[in-house]
Amino acid sequence: MIAVVGGTCSGLAAAARLAERGHDVRVVDASDEIGGLARTAVTNGDPIETVPVSLSRPEDDRACDLLADLGLDAGLEWHPTRSGRYVDGTVHPIDAPWEFLALPDLSFGDTARLAALTSGVDGSGLPRSLPERGAYDDHAAFAGVPAREFLHTHASSRVYDRFVEPVLAARFGSHAPDVSAAWVLDHLRADRETTRFGRPIRGYLAGSAARLVDALVETIGPERIHTNARVTEVAVGDAVESITVDRAGESGTETWAVDAVVIATGPAPLAELTGHGCSLPMQTRTCVRVATTTALTDLYRVTMDADAPFDELVAHTALVPADRYDGHHQYYLLDGGTAAARDRSTGAIERRWIEALAERFAAFDPNDLRTVETARFRQPVYEASYRTSLVPIDLADDVADGVYYAGIASAPHYPERRLGGAIDAGVACADRLDGRDRDRRARRQMRL
Repeated sequence: MIAVVGGTCSGLAAAARLAERGHDVRVVDASDEIGGLARTAVTNGDPIETVPVSLSRPEDDRACDLLADLGLDAGLEWHPTRSGRYVDGTVHPIDAPWEFLALPDLSFGDTARLAALTSGVDGSGLPRSLPERGAYDDHAAFAGVPAREFLHTHASSRVYDRFVEPVLAARFGSHAPDVSAAWVLDHLRADRETTRFGRPIRGYLAGSAARLVDALVETIGPERIHTNARVTEVAVGDAVESITVDRAGESGTETWAVDAVVIATGPAPLAELTGHGCSLPMQTRTCVRVATTTALTDLYRVTMDADAPFDELVAHTALVPADRYDGHHQYYLLDGGTAAARDRSTGAIERRWIEALAERFAAFDPNDLRTVETARFRQPVYEASYRTSLVPIDLADDVADGVYYAGIASAPHYPERRLGGAIDAGVACADRLDGRDRDRRARRQMRL
């Protein structure tokens, strides 16, 4: 039997793939609700995710393939979106290099340097040497360089301070100066499908990610998923041997013999269960979802000004029609970790953030609010040393044979916590486990 610890998207994806291949799988989750990143809330129309969820091609091709395998691909809708920055009371689009010219806090020279950077041209040697094309094609080559150092060298201090640092602060809070330059290049120059005007094309599963969770549960078998059950021990010798499960309120503590275990959690539970530590920093972001009868912006993602208490605004209904939510426009307000770090109460956060939203968007009237809900989620901080801190999928060399990791500290989740990365991690983990299992069976057959 294979145990999957964590009913997250990655855990469910791993379990479903293994179940499809004939393995006896059990999913164990300590909470009463599964889905992780794909958890949803009720609206007057379709369910909606508690945090922003979308897909992009080609980086999320494996997730798209899984949706097709589950018969959900017909509901996957693709639309061009826009990104922007809020500066001096105005939302400025920033998807195409020529749109940088409208940013009031960048000089023409800074704009040219930023445009060169996003085009993959290194002009830092001018006038002593000619610009170098393709200088940034290998993003991983810059993984060990802090973003601030990289931008100061290859663009300018103003490009970092006025353009890149707000994005880093929105995602990583106080860790912004230490984030890897590779992350910045992945953000600015990602291999994603766009329109000819540089607008990212994003995918969304009509009806919400709840449909994905339901399909994964059906594939696994609802009877094989155990909620309110906490794994307290993973016993290993040369290989994994068993897990101990505490089923609160039911049968108490049980020991299950297992052939393999997939841990699909954050790095802290991994360390508690296996002793395998992870030096990748983690932070807690706060996300406030507001539903209003008023449209605020047609841009999907807006990086806010430095004085705003939240750092990003994601307009879900710039991607999905508002009529699917009874005409209510859905927005996510996210910070880079400040609210959780300061231990602010949910009520105080919601009041302050809604006040700030009204101050910055004249069309917004707090009386038009229909929903305010707050969620928090953990995510890695990809500092300059991140590549050596990622947890391997196969932990045979680090823990014991038969122990695998599909959680958010694994490589497939990079560069940010997203649905596609979670699915990618789960499927990759299942493929690795299944491949090793097939190899072992083949060797046994040869010995016979």
